[in-house]
Amino acid sequence: MIQFDSPFSSCHGLQELFKPLSADLVALQMSRGPLQGRLRIYQLGAIRFNLLETNQSLFLSGTRRSTACTLAVPLNDVDATSPYRAQGIPVSWPALMGYNQQLTNFDLKVPAGSRLATIVIGKDVLLEHLARLGASQLSLERWKSTNQLELLPELRQALQDQLSQSIQEGQNPSNSNHEEPEQLIEIVIRCFEQTQARTMHIANREARHEAAIDLLHWCAKNPMKTVTVEDLSSELFQSRTSLFRGSREHFERTPLELQRSIRMDRVRQLLLEPALRASLGVKGVGDSAASMGFSSRGHFARRYLEQYKEQPQTTLAENLQPQPQPQQ
Repeated sequence: MIQFDSPFSSCHGLQELFKPLSADLVALQMSRGPLQGRLRIYQLGAIRFNLLETNQSLFLSGTRRSTACTLAVPLNDVDATSPYRAQGIPVSWPALMGYNQQLTNFDLKVPAGSRLATIVIGKDVLLEHLARLGASQLSLERWKSTNQLELLPELRQALQDQLSQSIQEGQNPSNSNHEEPEQLIEIVIRCFEQTQARTMHIANREARHEAAIDLLHWCAKNPMKTVTVEDLSSELFQSRTSLFRGSREHFERTPLELQRSIRMDRVRQLLLEPALRASLGVKGVGDSAASMGFSSRGHFARRYLEQYKEQPQTTLAENLQPQPQPQQ
């Protein structure tokens, strides 16, 4: 049954939608152009799965729940020139990813045009099914030591078909199949039992990767704080080199450009949401930009056009009516 269905047009808007799932999620738009996406949440008995669709590339980072096992599976083909990246490691083939039991947090780069399903299974439920189905030691070892598992064609199709069926039936609960949760868990376990499937072991984050993630979360919490890279180095206990290299490698921008991108996204959210502007007493482009620390309208307009490929006045004019409320 579908529990939630809402569009989003800014990264901050996506973060707000994700709060019940990952309260500290940070989303960063990586590609240029207007962001259009949709988040749906389905409940299938003891299983929940989320469907994230986005027309732009996103970088997502947050904490994981210790009581659940989370697996991500792309529902569209992986583009070799712009792959998913799980914990900084490219996903080179169709795969389940992000499931490692040792992980307490996650970071995932999602390419433009993605349809990404995330399956959340309680650990107790999973262990019960592993025992009942007689899963081998191989499956348990893979859960513990790897973070990417190749989906072989037959099982990939079976998993995608099962998820697609759940999505269709979620729109019409009267047609729901009570055996769906069992079938989905069984397919996932069968994937882990395939001895010929390739895997990618979990890797410790390098210093610059760790620095980049710390920086992203700091900037999301402090978008308006005026700092130098030296200040950031002291604040985060990271070297200037790690901050610069990590930010360039993972976000394709310098630390201060990263903070500016997050502020720019907040302005875009204001331009897109009349009700939010009204609640803050902000009226137009100038007020919206100034509220996020952009003092020069000319510089702001140029950077906004560069990031979103449209003028801020265009964004404002096209969104004069309040957006529809999320379906509960």
